[in-house]
Amino acid sequence: MEARLVLPPRLERELAGLRKTFEGLAFMDAGQWVLLPAYCFPERWSERAAPVAFQVPVGYPGTPPYGFYIPGFSRYDGKVPTWQYPAANKPPFEGDWAFFSWSIDGGWVPPTTDAIGGCNLRSFVDSFFQRLAEGA
Repeated sequence: MEARLVLPPRLERELAGLRKTFEGLAFMDAGQWVLLPAYCFPERWSERAAPVAFQVPVGYPGTPPYGFYIPGFSRYDGKVPTWQYPAANKPPFEGDWAFFSWSIDGGWVPPTTDAIGGCNLRSFVDSFFQRLAEGA
């Protein structure tokens, strides 16, 4: 049996909170990858919901997360978005992935110790909708 990595309590709490919204959320210890199996996309996308992946960086929460991945077949108004890049650092989840360069608008507000104040994984995940709504 493979030993599970012991995560910092704050990260455990934040992942537990995300699991309440994203049923089936997967977390890979190696590389600290998160898979949201059915993220709701804004109108004009080829999918109403699709998987989204991102990586929790070493040093989180002091180091902010950056970028997210969607299925490479996703289209906006029938076109490949111009700001979508083939994934060089592919998530360890099945499928073809495209990378979106992204960080929270206004910058990463240093989080508080309770994972509620400041920026956290939930605010990062919620911001994906804004990026996707920008279209092609």
